[in-house]
Amino acid sequence: MPLIWRDTDHFKNKGDYRRFAVFCLVRIGTEIYDTTLLCPIDRSLTDLTFPDVLIFNQIPSDFEFRLEVYSHILQDDMSIASTPRKIKKTIHSSISRTVGKKLAASLRDELNTGKIGPHFELMATARLSLDEVHDSIHTHDMQVENLENRSHQLPLFGHFCCRLAAQPDCVSQESCSGDLTVLDGGTGRQWVFMWGQLQAFRLDLWAKREHWEQGQDPGRSITVDRETVIQPSKTVTKEIRISNFCEGKEDISVIRTKTTDDQQRWLRFLVQHAKDHLRWKHAAEKIMEIQSPGSARHSFTRQLRGGSLYDETPLIESVSTDYHRPTVQEIFGMTPSTSLSSCASSSSSPTFRERSHSSGGSNKGRLAGGTVRTHWPFSRSSQD
Repeated sequence: MPLIWRDTDHFKNKGDYRRFAVFCLVRIGTEIYDTTLLCPIDRSLTDLTFPDVLIFNQIPSDFEFRLEVYSHILQDDMSIASTPRKIKKTIHSSISRTVGKKLAASLRDELNTGKIGPHFELMATARLSLDEVHDSIHTHDMQVENLENRSHQLPLFGHFCCRLAAQPDCVSQESCSGDLTVLDGGTGRQWVFMWGQLQAFRLDLWAKREHWEQGQDPGRSITVDRETVIQPSKTVTKEIRISNFCEGKEDISVIRTKTTDDQQRWLRFLVQHAKDHLRWKHAAEKIMEIQSPGSARHSFTRQLRGGSLYDETPLIESVSTDYHRPTVQEIFGMTPSTSLSSCASSSSSPTFRERSHSSGGSNKGRLAGGTVRTHWPFSRSSQD
Protein backbone atom coordinates (compact mmCIF):
# COMPACT_ATOMS: atom_id res chain seq x y z
CA MET A 1 0.00 0.00 0.00
CA PRO A 2 1.71 3.22 -1.10
CA LEU A 3 1.75 6.21 1.22
CA ILE A 4 1.77 9.89 0.29
CA TRP A 5 4.18 12.19 2.08
CA ARG A 6 5.33 15.61 0.99
CA ASP A 7 8.84 15.74 -0.42
CA THR A 8 10.00 17.70 2.62
CA ASP A 9 8.58 15.00 4.90
CA HIS A 10 10.23 12.01 3.25
CA PHE A 11 13.39 13.28 1.55
CA LYS A 12 14.37 16.10 3.93
CA ASN A 13 13.00 14.42 7.07
CA LYS A 14 11.07 17.54 8.07
CA GLY A 15 7.46 18.41 8.69
CA ASP A 16 5.12 15.50 9.40
CA TYR A 17 6.20 13.86 12.65
CA ARG A 18 3.25 11.46 13.03
CA ARG A 19 3.72 7.76 13.62
CA PHE A 20 1.10 5.06 13.14
CA ALA A 21 0.34 1.45 13.94
CA VAL A 22 -1.47 -0.25 11.05
CA PHE A 23 -3.11 -3.61 10.43
CA CYS A 24 -5.76 -5.00 8.09
CA LEU A 25 -8.86 -7.14 8.43
CA VAL A 26 -9.67 -9.44 5.51
CA ARG A 27 -13.03 -11.16 5.31
CA ILE A 28 -15.08 -13.35 3.01
CA GLY A 29 -18.53 -14.03 4.39
CA THR A 30 -18.20 -14.91 8.07
CA GLU A 31 -14.53 -15.93 7.82
CA ILE A 32 -12.25 -13.12 9.06
CA TYR A 33 -8.45 -12.86 9.33
CA ASP A 34 -6.18 -10.12 10.60
CA THR A 35 -2.74 -9.27 9.25
CA THR A 36 0.54 -8.47 10.94
CA LEU A 37 0.58 -5.21 12.93
CA LEU A 38 3.07 -2.79 11.35
CA CYS A 39 4.53 -0.38 13.89
CA PRO A 40 5.86 2.27 13.76
CA ILE A 41 4.88 3.74 10.39
CA ASP A 42 6.43 7.17 9.88
CA ARG A 43 7.58 9.51 7.10
CA SER A 44 10.65 7.36 6.34
CA LEU A 45 8.38 4.75 4.70
CA THR A 46 6.73 5.15 1.34
CA ASP A 47 4.58 2.01 1.43
CA LEU A 48 3.14 -0.65 3.73
CA THR A 49 4.00 -4.30 3.10
CA PHE A 50 2.11 -7.11 4.82
CA PRO A 51 3.82 -10.51 4.40
CA ASP A 52 0.73 -12.51 5.38
CA VAL A 53 -0.66 -15.33 3.23
CA LEU A 54 -4.37 -15.74 4.05
CA ILE A 55 -6.37 -18.76 2.88
CA PHE A 56 -10.17 -19.01 2.80
CA ASN A 57 -11.74 -22.46 2.45
CA GLN A 58 -15.02 -23.61 0.88
CA ILE A 59 -15.71 -20.26 -0.77
CA PRO A 60 -18.48 -19.97 -3.39
CA SER A 61 -17.77 -18.57 -6.83
CA ASP A 62 -19.83 -15.41 -6.14
CA PHE A 63 -17.68 -14.44 -3.14
CA GLU A 64 -16.90 -10.88 -2.06
CA PHE A 65 -13.40 -10.26 -0.72
CA ARG A 66 -13.44 -7.28 1.68
CA LEU A 67 -10.31 -5.52 2.89
CA GLU A 68 -10.35 -3.04 5.80
CA VAL A 69 -7.33 -0.97 6.81
CA TYR A 70 -7.17 0.18 10.44
CA SER A 71 -4.74 2.68 11.90
CA HIS A 72 -3.87 4.17 15.29
CA ILE A 73 -1.75 7.28 15.71
CA LEU A 74 1.01 6.82 18.28
CA GLN A 75 2.30 9.21 20.90
CA ASP A 76 5.46 11.18 20.21
CA ASP A 77 7.61 8.92 22.35
CA MET A 78 6.31 5.74 20.64
CA SER A 79 4.44 4.63 23.78
CA ILE A 80 0.67 4.56 23.60
CA ALA A 81 0.02 4.75 27.33
CA SER A 82 3.10 6.64 28.47
CA THR A 83 1.58 10.11 28.86
CA PRO A 84 -0.28 9.40 32.15
CA ARG A 85 2.90 7.84 33.55
CA LYS A 86 4.83 10.98 32.64
CA ILE A 87 2.22 13.12 34.34
CA LYS A 88 2.43 11.04 37.51
CA LYS A 89 6.22 11.23 37.50
CA THR A 90 6.13 15.00 37.03
CA ILE A 91 3.61 15.43 39.83
CA HIS A 92 5.70 13.39 42.25
CA SER A 93 8.82 15.40 41.48
CA SER A 94 7.30 18.90 41.43
CA ILE A 95 5.04 18.97 44.49
CA SER A 96 4.86 17.29 47.86
CA ARG A 97 4.68 13.51 48.04
CA THR A 98 1.29 13.47 49.82
CA VAL A 99 -0.49 15.70 47.31
CA GLY A 100 1.25 13.95 44.44
CA LYS A 101 0.01 10.55 45.53
CA LYS A 102 -3.57 11.81 45.73
CA LEU A 103 -3.43 13.34 42.25
CA ALA A 104 -1.73 10.26 40.83
CA ALA A 105 -4.42 8.04 42.36
CA SER A 106 -7.16 10.15 40.80
CA LEU A 107 -5.47 9.91 37.40
CA ARG A 108 -5.14 6.15 37.83
CA ASP A 109 -8.84 5.81 38.61
CA GLU A 110 -9.70 7.90 35.57
CA LEU A 111 -7.60 5.66 33.35
CA ASN A 112 -9.12 2.49 34.78
CA THR A 113 -12.66 3.66 34.08
CA GLY A 114 -11.90 4.46 30.46
CA LYS A 115 -11.39 2.18 27.47
CA ILE A 116 -8.42 -0.15 27.73
CA GLY A 117 -6.03 -0.32 24.82
CA PRO A 118 -5.56 1.82 21.72
CA HIS A 119 -8.45 2.83 19.52
CA PHE A 120 -7.97 1.89 15.85
CA GLU A 121 -9.91 3.82 13.23
CA LEU A 122 -11.04 2.57 9.83
CA MET A 123 -8.85 4.21 7.17
CA ALA A 124 -9.86 2.52 3.90
CA THR A 125 -11.88 -0.34 2.44
CA ALA A 126 -11.77 -2.39 -0.76
CA ARG A 127 -13.98 -5.04 -2.32
CA LEU A 128 -12.81 -7.69 -4.79
CA SER A 129 -14.64 -10.51 -6.54
CA LEU A 130 -13.93 -13.38 -8.90
CA ASP A 131 -13.33 -10.91 -11.74
CA GLU A 132 -10.19 -9.63 -9.95
CA VAL A 133 -8.73 -13.12 -9.46
CA HIS A 134 -5.36 -13.55 -11.19
CA ASP A 135 -2.28 -15.72 -10.85
CA SER A 136 0.02 -12.69 -10.51
CA ILE A 137 0.05 -9.54 -8.38
CA HIS A 138 -2.31 -6.79 -9.53
CA THR A 139 -3.16 -3.27 -8.38
CA HIS A 140 -6.63 -2.52 -7.00
CA ASP A 141 -8.46 0.60 -5.84
CA MET A 142 -9.30 1.44 -2.25
CA GLN A 143 -11.95 3.79 -0.88
CA VAL A 144 -10.24 6.06 1.63
CA GLU A 145 -12.35 7.18 4.58
CA ASN A 146 -12.59 10.86 5.56
CA LEU A 147 -11.93 11.33 9.27
CA GLU A 148 -13.13 14.30 11.29
CA ASN A 149 -9.71 14.55 12.92
CA ARG A 150 -7.39 15.04 9.95
CA SER A 151 -4.30 14.57 12.09
CA HIS A 152 -5.28 10.90 12.58
CA GLN A 153 -5.58 10.30 8.82
CA LEU A 154 -3.11 7.74 7.49
CA PRO A 155 -1.67 9.21 4.23
CA LEU A 156 -2.83 6.42 1.92
CA PHE A 157 -2.51 6.80 -1.83
CA GLY A 158 -5.78 4.97 -2.53
CA HIS A 159 -4.41 1.79 -4.15
CA PHE A 160 -2.99 -1.52 -3.00
CA CYS A 161 -1.30 -4.52 -4.61
CA CYS A 162 -2.02 -8.15 -3.84
CA ARG A 163 -2.24 -11.58 -5.41
CA LEU A 164 -5.83 -12.78 -5.23
CA ALA A 165 -5.76 -16.41 -6.38
CA ALA A 166 -8.69 -18.82 -6.43
CA GLN A 167 -8.90 -22.56 -6.92
CA PRO A 168 -12.21 -24.45 -7.05
CA ASP A 169 -12.54 -27.23 -4.48
CA CYS A 170 -13.08 -29.81 -7.21
CA VAL A 171 -9.52 -29.18 -8.43
CA SER A 172 -7.83 -30.35 -5.25
CA GLN A 173 -10.56 -32.68 -3.99
CA GLU A 174 -12.07 -35.75 -5.56
CA SER A 175 -15.68 -35.29 -6.64
CA CYS A 176 -16.56 -38.90 -7.45
CA SER A 177 -14.83 -42.24 -8.06
CA GLY A 178 -15.71 -45.87 -8.63
CA ASP A 179 -15.89 -48.77 -11.05
CA LEU A 180 -17.05 -48.00 -14.59
CA THR A 181 -17.43 -49.80 -17.87
CA VAL A 182 -16.25 -47.65 -20.77
CA LEU A 183 -16.99 -48.09 -24.45
CA ASP A 184 -13.63 -48.26 -26.21
CA GLY A 185 -13.91 -47.23 -29.84
CA GLY A 186 -10.33 -48.30 -30.61
CA THR A 187 -10.92 -52.03 -30.00
CA GLY A 188 -13.90 -52.62 -32.20
CA ARG A 189 -16.21 -50.73 -29.88
CA GLN A 190 -15.86 -53.11 -26.98
CA TRP A 191 -16.76 -52.45 -23.36
CA VAL A 192 -13.73 -52.24 -21.08
CA PHE A 193 -13.83 -52.43 -17.29
CA MET A 194 -11.99 -49.47 -15.70
CA TRP A 195 -11.76 -47.48 -12.47
CA GLY A 196 -12.57 -43.78 -12.76
CA GLN A 197 -11.97 -40.61 -10.75
CA LEU A 198 -13.64 -37.25 -11.39
CA GLN A 199 -11.38 -34.36 -10.38
CA ALA A 200 -9.90 -31.14 -11.81
CA PHE A 201 -12.44 -31.06 -14.68
CA ARG A 202 -11.36 -34.46 -15.99
CA LEU A 203 -12.64 -38.00 -15.73
CA ASP A 204 -9.44 -40.04 -15.46
CA LEU A 205 -9.63 -43.77 -16.10
CA TRP A 206 -7.27 -46.57 -15.04
CA ALA A 207 -7.38 -50.27 -15.86
CA LYS A 208 -7.26 -51.08 -12.14
CA ARG A 209 -7.67 -49.15 -8.93
CA GLU A 210 -4.23 -50.38 -7.89
CA HIS A 211 -2.69 -48.42 -10.76
CA TRP A 212 -4.19 -45.23 -9.35
CA GLU A 213 -2.96 -46.08 -5.86
CA GLN A 214 0.55 -46.62 -7.26
CA GLY A 215 0.50 -43.14 -8.82
CA GLN A 216 0.50 -44.28 -12.43
CA ASP A 217 -0.75 -42.00 -15.17
CA PRO A 218 -4.34 -42.65 -16.28
CA GLY A 219 -4.85 -44.76 -19.36
CA ARG A 220 -7.53 -42.40 -20.61
CA SER A 221 -8.89 -38.96 -19.71
CA ILE A 222 -12.21 -37.38 -20.63
CA THR A 223 -12.58 -33.59 -20.40
CA VAL A 224 -15.50 -32.32 -18.32
CA ASP A 225 -15.87 -28.54 -18.62
CA ARG A 226 -18.41 -25.86 -19.53
CA GLU A 227 -18.50 -27.03 -23.18
CA THR A 228 -19.16 -30.67 -22.29
CA VAL A 229 -22.63 -32.09 -22.96
CA ILE A 230 -23.62 -34.70 -20.37
CA GLN A 231 -26.86 -36.67 -20.64
CA PRO A 232 -28.20 -40.11 -19.78
CA SER A 233 -28.69 -42.58 -22.58
CA LYS A 234 -32.21 -42.57 -24.01
CA THR A 235 -32.15 -46.21 -25.05
CA VAL A 236 -30.02 -48.03 -22.47
CA THR A 237 -30.31 -47.66 -18.71
CA LYS A 238 -27.22 -47.18 -16.52
CA GLU A 239 -25.38 -45.41 -19.39
CA ILE A 240 -24.14 -41.80 -19.60
CA ARG A 241 -23.05 -40.03 -22.79
CA ILE A 242 -20.25 -37.43 -22.48
CA SER A 243 -19.79 -35.29 -25.59
CA ASN A 244 -16.92 -32.88 -26.33
CA PHE A 245 -15.94 -30.97 -29.45
CA CYS A 246 -12.27 -31.16 -30.41
CA GLU A 247 -11.00 -29.33 -33.52
CA GLY A 248 -14.51 -29.13 -34.92
CA LYS A 249 -15.23 -32.82 -34.42
CA GLU A 250 -17.55 -34.33 -31.84
CA ASP A 251 -15.93 -36.81 -29.48
CA ILE A 252 -18.49 -38.98 -27.68
CA SER A 253 -17.60 -41.13 -24.68
CA VAL A 254 -20.04 -43.60 -23.17
CA ILE A 255 -19.73 -44.95 -19.64
CA ARG A 256 -21.86 -47.59 -17.94
CA THR A 257 -22.40 -48.05 -14.21
CA LYS A 258 -23.30 -51.16 -12.21
CA THR A 259 -26.63 -49.92 -10.89
CA THR A 260 -29.19 -47.22 -11.63
CA ASP A 261 -28.31 -45.46 -8.37
CA ASP A 262 -24.67 -45.30 -9.46
CA GLN A 263 -25.77 -43.81 -12.76
CA GLN A 264 -27.71 -41.05 -11.00
CA ARG A 265 -24.77 -40.37 -8.69
CA TRP A 266 -22.25 -40.11 -11.54
CA LEU A 267 -24.66 -38.04 -13.62
CA ARG A 268 -25.19 -35.58 -10.76
CA PHE A 269 -21.47 -35.08 -10.13
CA LEU A 270 -20.61 -34.82 -13.82
CA VAL A 271 -23.21 -32.10 -14.39
CA GLN A 272 -22.08 -30.27 -11.24
CA HIS A 273 -18.48 -30.46 -12.45
CA ALA A 274 -19.39 -28.82 -15.76
CA LYS A 275 -21.38 -26.10 -13.97
CA ASP A 276 -18.46 -25.38 -11.62
CA HIS A 277 -16.21 -24.84 -14.63
CA LEU A 278 -18.69 -22.25 -15.92
CA ARG A 279 -19.16 -20.51 -12.56
CA TRP A 280 -15.46 -20.13 -11.78
CA LYS A 281 -14.74 -18.57 -15.19
CA HIS A 282 -11.00 -17.99 -15.80
CA ALA A 283 -10.07 -19.44 -12.41
CA ALA A 284 -11.14 -22.84 -13.74
CA GLU A 285 -9.36 -22.50 -17.08
CA LYS A 286 -5.91 -22.07 -15.53
CA ILE A 287 -5.14 -23.78 -12.25
CA MET A 288 -3.57 -21.28 -9.83
CA GLU A 289 -1.15 -22.23 -7.09
CA ILE A 290 -2.44 -21.64 -3.58
CA GLN A 291 0.47 -20.86 -1.28
CA SER A 292 0.49 -22.13 2.29
CA PRO A 293 0.81 -19.57 5.11
CA GLY A 294 3.95 -21.24 6.50
CA SER A 295 6.08 -22.14 3.50
CA ALA A 296 5.13 -19.22 1.28
CA ARG A 297 5.60 -16.49 3.87
CA HIS A 298 9.36 -16.21 3.45
CA SER A 299 9.48 -16.94 -0.28
CA PHE A 300 6.88 -14.25 -0.91
CA THR A 301 8.90 -11.73 1.09
CA ARG A 302 12.10 -12.47 -0.80
CA GLN A 303 10.47 -11.38 -4.06
CA LEU A 304 9.90 -7.86 -2.75
CA ARG A 305 12.27 -5.00 -3.39
CA GLY A 306 15.02 -4.52 -0.86
CA GLY A 307 15.06 -0.75 -1.27
CA SER A 308 13.34 2.00 -3.17
CA LEU A 309 12.70 1.88 -6.88
CA TYR A 310 14.73 5.07 -7.06
CA ASP A 311 17.78 3.32 -5.60
CA GLU A 312 17.48 0.34 -7.95
CA THR A 313 17.10 2.26 -11.22
CA PRO A 314 20.29 1.66 -13.29
CA LEU A 315 21.73 4.31 -15.58
CA ILE A 316 22.03 2.12 -18.66
CA GLU A 317 21.54 3.52 -22.14
CA SER A 318 21.90 1.60 -25.39
CA VAL A 319 22.31 3.25 -28.82
CA SER A 320 21.41 1.07 -31.82
CA THR A 321 22.25 3.58 -34.59
CA ASP A 322 25.58 3.84 -36.39
CA TYR A 323 26.22 7.21 -34.84
CA HIS A 324 27.78 6.70 -31.44
CA ARG A 325 26.41 9.29 -29.06
CA PRO A 326 28.19 9.50 -25.66
CA THR A 327 26.21 7.75 -22.95
CA VAL A 328 25.69 8.85 -19.38
CA GLN A 329 28.29 6.34 -18.21
CA GLU A 330 30.93 7.71 -20.56
CA ILE A 331 30.24 11.32 -19.62
CA PHE A 332 30.52 10.74 -15.88
CA GLY A 333 32.90 7.78 -16.00
CA MET A 334 30.45 5.34 -14.42
CA THR A 335 30.08 1.59 -14.85
CA PRO A 336 26.80 0.16 -16.22
CA SER A 337 25.90 -1.14 -12.73
CA THR A 338 26.02 2.36 -11.24
CA SER A 339 22.62 3.39 -9.92
CA LEU A 340 21.07 6.77 -9.35
CA SER A 341 21.55 6.55 -5.60
CA SER A 342 25.25 5.72 -5.86
CA CYS A 343 25.74 8.58 -8.30
CA ALA A 344 24.03 10.99 -5.95
CA SER A 345 25.97 9.75 -2.92
CA SER A 346 29.34 10.06 -4.67
CA SER A 347 28.76 13.72 -5.52
CA SER A 348 30.74 16.16 -3.41
CA SER A 349 27.89 18.64 -3.00
CA PRO A 350 24.61 17.65 -1.38
CA THR A 351 21.68 17.26 -3.77
CA PHE A 352 17.96 16.78 -3.51
CA ARG A 353 18.42 13.02 -3.75
CA GLU A 354 20.37 12.89 -0.53
CA ARG A 355 18.17 12.41 2.44
CA SER A 356 18.51 11.57 6.07
CA HIS A 357 16.46 8.93 7.84
CA SER A 358 14.03 9.43 10.67
CA SER A 359 15.45 9.18 14.16
CA GLY A 360 12.87 6.56 14.98
CA GLY A 361 13.73 4.36 11.97
CA SER A 362 16.74 2.56 13.39
CA ASN A 363 15.73 -0.68 11.70
CA LYS A 364 16.89 0.40 8.25
CA GLY A 365 16.38 -2.92 6.52
CA ARG A 366 13.04 -4.19 7.69
CA LEU A 367 10.01 -3.40 9.75
CA ALA A 368 9.01 -5.40 12.78
CA GLY A 369 7.79 -8.82 11.72
CA GLY A 370 10.17 -9.10 8.75
CA THR A 371 8.48 -6.51 6.56
CA VAL A 372 10.68 -5.00 3.90
CA ARG A 373 10.78 -1.22 3.63
CA THR A 374 10.21 -0.06 0.12
CA HIS A 375 9.82 3.33 -1.53
CA TRP A 376 7.55 4.56 -4.29
CA PRO A 377 8.87 7.03 -6.85
CA PHE A 378 6.34 9.77 -6.27
CA SER A 379 5.46 12.35 -3.64
CA ARG A 380 3.20 15.30 -3.03
CA SER A 381 4.26 18.89 -2.88
CA SER A 382 1.25 20.08 -0.90
CA GLN A 383 -0.57 18.77 2.08
CA ASP A 384 -4.22 17.70 1.92
